Amino acid sequence: MRSSARRPPSDAELHARLSARIEALEDRVRRLEALVRGAAASGRARASGQVRRKAAAPRVAGRARPRCPGCTLELPPGRRGEACVWCGFQFDAVRPPRKRKG
Repeated sequence: MRSSARRPPSDAELHARLSARIEALEDRVRRLEALVRGAAASGRARASGQVRRKAAAPRVAGRARPRCPGCTLELPPGRRGEACVWCGFQFDAVRPPRKRKG
């Protein structure tokens, strides 16, 4: 059987491994900083109108969920009760919202 005892790494080996990891991390940080600088520069160029791209398709907004007039939180799906499930606001205290045309 093999002995399961392993010798701990020497200080020189540990220092070399840690130095290599630090160097790799510093390299990754330098690359990420370059990416961020490039993205910021292209964002400024787009804002000033230098770069033109095809316009994105307009977003189609889904149907707006009903909100409580008291706390303005979205009401959960399903039948609406007499009071808000979040704050307890009584819905019969206000007129029902008008139906929008269009």
